[in-house]
Amino acid sequence: MEIDYKIMKIESEEQKSSYARSVLESLPDWFGNKESLEEYVEKVQEFPFWAALDGEGKCLGFFSVRIHYGHTGDIYVCGVHPQCHRMGIGRALYDVAEQYFLECGCKYAMVETLSDKVAYAPYEKTRMFYESVGFDPLITLTEMWDEDNPCLIMVKCLAESKDVLCREGHRL
Repeated sequence: MEIDYKIMKIESEEQKSSYARSVLESLPDWFGNKESLEEYVEKVQEFPFWAALDGEGKCLGFFSVRIHYGHTGDIYVCGVHPQCHRMGIGRALYDVAEQYFLECGCKYAMVETLSDKVAYAPYEKTRMFYESVGFDPLITLTEMWDEDNPCLIMVKCLAESKDVLCREGHRL
């Protein structure tokens, strides 16, 4: 089934929060912690935000991003309504976010997700999505969230840097 949608940059803080809430609440397997959900809904107001909207203006998915140190794009939070999974909406939203990172001069993109050290099917799908758009696992940190929720940081090189060489002399 194909869904007709448009990707729009959202500037209104209220719309950002409203769209984020509607999508995140539809994803309790990922965003079941109410405190975290509320923090995301509030904090997205501060960051660039794109939404996939259907013909009636319903938000089908969104990406909210931020930039660290002027060269690393971070997917702060994102989600796609479960009935829209595997329809290309997440990929289309990611592509817009990556284009933004490149326009801002970012060399890298990163995302934090639940580590594969925890066997949890919803996040296996999440990691597979990030891998499908070019991310690689970098490190699992238990001290970032907690022992039961180890954080996996995934990264993607966006622009080749001639300045960065690993010990073996290969470009990173």
